Amino acid sequence: MPLRKERFDLNAAINEVVILVRSVTNRNGVSVQTRLSAELVPVLGDHVQLQQALLNPILNAAEAMGLVDEGPRELLISTEQDLAGVLVAVRDSGPGIDSVRLDRVFDAFYTTKSSGTGMGLSICGSIIHAHGGKLWAEANEPMPMTVFRTRALISLPPSWR
Repeated sequence: MPLRKERFDLNAAINEVVILVRSVTNRNGVSVQTRLSAELVPVLGDHVQLQQALLNPILNAAEAMGLVDEGPRELLISTEQDLAGVLVAVRDSGPGIDSVRLDRVFDAFYTTKSSGTGMGLSICGSIIHAHGGKLWAEANEPMPMTVFRTRALISLPPSWR
């Protein structure tokens, strides 16, 4: 499907996604917080495709945290803008992904879930790449409570601002 480029408020699009996933986050006992930059300028891109690229990592995080018996179940979605472009981060307090698997989570047909297809993050990466951006995951630094988190980052270049 070709990109439908239009200028839109990425923060508003993120808030729409948060509403869409509310039933999944509630079912998994996940607290969702947003830290969206007030300085963000409208981005140029396919509104629906970029929302889809955000939806999958958020759902993955909520489902992973639903499997954790103890500790906080927190999801933080943030945006920031700098000279390199727009950065969206999805951070969670779930079990994290070990470094061996972390390198493969964007490969087609690779999944860490018992019922996963391995297509979600691969498609998300393709969407972001089609927008001239980059999608990657990295382990967060341990928190004082020794909670490890996974962060998915979406970076759109200045030409999409």
